[in-house]
Amino acid sequence: MSSTNQEINENETKYQRNFGAHVPGMNNKQVVEYYDQWAENYDGDLDASVYRGPQIAADLCNIFISNKNLRIIDIGAGTGFCGHFLKQHGFTQIDAIDPSASMIKVAKSKNIYQNLFVEGISGDVQTSIETGTYDVGVLSGAFGEGHIPCEGVKEIARLVKPNGKIILVMRKEYLNYVKDYVNKLEPMMKKMEDESIWTRIAFFEVENYSFDKAGLVCVFRRN
Repeated sequence: MSSTNQEINENETKYQRNFGAHVPGMNNKQVVEYYDQWAENYDGDLDASVYRGPQIAADLCNIFISNKNLRIIDIGAGTGFCGHFLKQHGFTQIDAIDPSASMIKVAKSKNIYQNLFVEGISGDVQTSIETGTYDVGVLSGAFGEGHIPCEGVKEIARLVKPNGKIILVMRKEYLNYVKDYVNKLEPMMKKMEDESIWTRIAFFEVENYSFDKAGLVCVFRRN
């Protein structure tokens, strides 16, 4: 087998493992269980050659946030990919939240985060984190089938103090076929603007976010 064919086969395997966490119809409990089982191999399957989301999110933090000592919450932190890049950029106060205990265990071993919370972002139950704790909320890869629900953006906003920044990066196509997001997520974000919960700063597409798929970047300032 040529090296090119081998690389194609390896990337297909990685794609299928990632798809396992995004199968249509999965609920949040099933998603968390999948991540718990996948945690030990996650870093190898979603390396930077196929998944650029966390680096894009961290790079955006570096662009929009000049003070490296502000408190950041990495939402859906997983094994700490985004935190790794945030640390490379010089950010010093980073916490993590993720519903998978196994993923958080891997993230903790990397000595990136100050505090780690094994909790999920839901649409109807607040996390244990106090309102307005953070200067920055950053998220990459935590949207998807059975992941953070549409209403969860309200909880994300609650965690960030006034004038803080919220940076969300996701696969663009999810807006077209994830049932909870189709004609719901963007209108919810707009409704939160209309209600003066946050103000949109940037909204644009990025190439090669994940497995050559386009990503969507949403940046808000908390009001």
